[in-house]
Amino acid sequence: MRVIIFISLLFLVSCNGRVDHSPSTGGDNSGAFISNGERIYFTGTSASGLPISASGGGSMSGMHRQMHGGGCASCHGAEREGQRLWPQFWIKAPALSVDALFGDDAHDEGGDGHGDHASYDAESLGRAITGGLDPAGESLDQAMPRWSMSPSDLDDLISFLSQSHDHE
Repeated sequence: MRVIIFISLLFLVSCNGRVDHSPSTGGDNSGAFISNGERIYFTGTSASGLPISASGGGSMSGMHRQMHGGGCASCHGAEREGQRLWPQFWIKAPALSVDALFGDDAHDEGGDGHGDHASYDAESLGRAITGGLDPAGESLDQAMPRWSMSPSDLDDLISFLSQSHDHE
């Protein structure tokens, strides 16, 4: 009985009552995004309204996407700060801030969660998003889905990730 109560509480805490991680406060989000890249990041859908499909990411990551929405923000956070994945709370998605992705700071295991590799550029970030490879060509954590999107949607997402944004 205690196990059932614990699992129920864990589920309720992880869902936090919020599925939509968009920068708007609710309602129709169609005009809430400044770009297609931002829409993809927050919702996992392109400007056409079609969902961006993902493969891989493990069954638990798939559960996380189901619980919290389908965009990048569901794992990497609304402010691109990185956050713990639920129900796999021991895994933390790395930050996707401009400094974390493109900065000169050391990318090491103890730092930003991006592993021991060089900073990203637009091409290597595209490979990370679609192929799950870091700039050195090494596989990213299996919790990272491999996203399938049109080249223009990918360019829009990379452009969004290349700019600093404040969503407060």
